Amino acid sequence: MFKQAAVNSFFIAVWLLISLSACNNSGNQLIKKQSGGSNTAEINKLIAAGKRVESASNDSSQIIAARLYEINKASGDKRALVYAELFETKYYWQGADHKKAMTLAIKCLADAEKYNIRPALSHIYGTIANLHKETTNYAMAFKAAESGLSAAVANKDSSEIIALLGLKAMFTRAVSLGGGQPGPDKSIDLNLAALKIAESSPKYERLRIRFYDNICQYYKDQRDFAKAYYYGNKGVKLATKYNQQRSLTYAYSWLGQANYFEGKQAQGIALLDSALKIATRLKEPYRVMEIHGHIYDCYISTNNYKDALAHYTRMRSMRDSLKVLDNVKQISELQVKYETAKKDKEISLLNDKAEIETLQRNAIILMLILLVTIAVLFYIKEKKRKDLLISEKLLLDEELKNAGLELLYFTENLKQKNEVIEEFKAEIEHLQLQHISAADRENLDNLIKAHIMTDENWDSFKKLFAKVHTGFFDAIKQKFPNITTTDTRILSLIKLQLSNNEMANMLGITVEGVKKSKQRLRKKIDLNKDESIETIVAAI
Repeated sequence: MFKQAAVNSFFIAVWLLISLSACNNSGNQLIKKQSGGSNTAEINKLIAAGKRVESASNDSSQIIAARLYEINKASGDKRALVYAELFETKYYWQGADHKKAMTLAIKCLADAEKYNIRPALSHIYGTIANLHKETTNYAMAFKAAESGLSAAVANKDSSEIIALLGLKAMFTRAVSLGGGQPGPDKSIDLNLAALKIAESSPKYERLRIRFYDNICQYYKDQRDFAKAYYYGNKGVKLATKYNQQRSLTYAYSWLGQANYFEGKQAQGIALLDSALKIATRLKEPYRVMEIHGHIYDCYISTNNYKDALAHYTRMRSMRDSLKVLDNVKQISELQVKYETAKKDKEISLLNDKAEIETLQRNAIILMLILLVTIAVLFYIKEKKRKDLLISEKLLLDEELKNAGLELLYFTENLKQKNEVIEEFKAEIEHLQLQHISAADRENLDNLIKAHIMTDENWDSFKKLFAKVHTGFFDAIKQKFPNITTTDTRILSLIKLQLSNNEMANMLGITVEGVKKSKQRLRKKIDLNKDESIETIVAAI
């Protein structure tokens, strides 16, 4: 997606711009023009406070927004209105109400453009980009980030330039992980280059936090744990210094996974638990959902299926309650509608001016509009189709993963129960059965037979097995047309790599019976002496 030469040239240009614009005099003059004199000082303090707490306390963002609304209502100050809408947008975003957040963000953008509050544009576009990122719509996220970066450059706002470069690096990382970007992941180059700019001056110290977190995540995924710890710990130090609680949830998550994957499992889970507690305290359900997913990834990597299933279930439940997939289309359409309305207004103005132009020019304009409209409609239709395919694939992948986890859990549970049954049988053999009443002996037999697979249990097991090993039963029936239902059960249990004892207990026969069944199977499928039935089944 990015060429290295282009990346280097871009950052050199940004570096020169920041060096030349250390003092943003034009921005200050615009602020004075838009604000009433008596309210300017308080509005400035509230805006600065809102930017400080946006990663520290979600409730604080709402309180600051409420006060700015009061100022706007009392004085008519439009800057207070725009920033009130911006901080309220962040409140709903971090509370995982993405549709409401996007609706308010679009209104905020419209008001900023209407009342010419230019310094707020880059921040608003950055928030819109983040909302698209939350629903994995990276095409729209990149577009919003580019608009924000252009606004930041026009306003000579160095802090916003650095922040938006960080967003682009984060989006590049996500697209690379999702397989949407061919070739190696270029996000590390963007992050390191942007970090270098942020480290050029002490006044940008707080802006370094996001880059330390992003770089820590990259090296964690690359299994370069030494570098992951180095950048992650720097992120924790700065996030703690500036009370950036939301940033701490990312630093602790990446450091926790790094520790767990390196073998320090207790330390890793402790860090992830800390991230979970902070996200819960901040009332950010979307972050809580993501952290449950990180913990699931840790447990599944060490085959801890019980704990993995618990966190996977919690993550899936929260994902469904937040309606993440449903929000993707709705949130994208909100910005598309806004941009379409702006285009319609511009077209109307052009048509008014076109009355004094020639017929030929009008024809050319109409033709261009038609071509643009057709291109936009085609793009939207194609994108909707691709988004639908991606959503369906994600759902199918999650269902398959869940079924696999359930089957693995079933198998492990079965093995544990079989061990108990074996111990139970051994104890019975040492008893003097002649001293046990007929009723007690019948109860003992019933306990032993309780784990035998009935036809009803087999049907349930077969459905679960078929979800994970798709086409297995059709394949063996086609390959070995003479096998019976009992043979099919034996082959499926062999596929699960169960021992003869486990098969015997499950089928309600003796170990010798299992061995004889396997011998009959060998003859039916005409295996050579040097061929293993387990190897044949594993290959199906």
